[in-house]
Amino acid sequence: MAEKRETPPKYKQPVTEFVGRNLTGSLEQIDYSPKSHIRIWYNNQVEGYATHHHTAMEMILCIENTYTVIANNKTYHLNVGDILLIPPNMLHKIICQEEGTRFIFLINIDSFSNLEDYHTLDPVFMDAYYCSAITKPSIYQEFYANLMQMIDTYFSNDIFWETTIFSLLLKSCILIGKEQYDQSVTQADTDNINKHREHYDKFVSLLTFIDANYQEDLSLEQAADYIGFSKYHFSRLFKLHTNTTFYDYLSHKRVQAAQSLLATDIPITDIAFQTGFNNLTTFCRCFKKCTNCSPTEYRNKFREEQVN
Repeated sequence: MAEKRETPPKYKQPVTEFVGRNLTGSLEQIDYSPKSHIRIWYNNQVEGYATHHHTAMEMILCIENTYTVIANNKTYHLNVGDILLIPPNMLHKIICQEEGTRFIFLINIDSFSNLEDYHTLDPVFMDAYYCSAITKPSIYQEFYANLMQMIDTYFSNDIFWETTIFSLLLKSCILIGKEQYDQSVTQADTDNINKHREHYDKFVSLLTFIDANYQEDLSLEQAADYIGFSKYHFSRLFKLHTNTTFYDYLSHKRVQAAQSLLATDIPITDIAFQTGFNNLTTFCRCFKKCTNCSPTEYRNKFREEQVN
């Protein structure tokens, strides 16, 4: 067994130390710093964490050696300097088999996740967001600098520390969103930037609409009509702005909601209807496409991990 490494004094919690994880099934209740919506951990433990999820956004910044994270059934190997952003409610598992150091950010983003243009990040966050100097060269340095400033602000416990951290997180989300927008401009087959912006604004409104109504029986035709396009023009533009299809995006939103419900004892058939699927067969097919396992297998896997 590896010898426990001490936390450097400058990175000890400024108010209260860790008192233990609070898990109900696979749902973790985050122990935020008192009277705040944020917790940042200096982590140098040789310890993994079984599959779990929480309502907080989680970011991991790898400082020393490597770190492996499985999020939404995809594996990410983090090297020194790499950043992984795990959206709220996404099931994930952490594997750590060697000594190393990383910072773990846990932030309740309810205060700004209802901003309309924040919904443009929903397609980006269908999976965890991996950022390194190689994968995201245009924004990596600024994103990394924002995280380092968040760390310094948190552990200094200065006045307005929480507001400062939220401002830096918003700046980071803006970086991600603008990079996505710039990519869609590059791929567009029109030189009319104003027209592209008009389309973008319509899709911002549409994503907000889908987020509020994914439980309903939404069709591509209804979505196209909502923003005033023919279904053929709509399909092409939806792919351009979100890098996915309408039905794949809608299925993902529904499956994501179902994943959280599978941590409860709600019957699977009820979960299917509560998340917008009109029959159990379609639900199981879509769920397996997104997660590579059936809803029953998914539920059983988490129950086994909690027992072990």
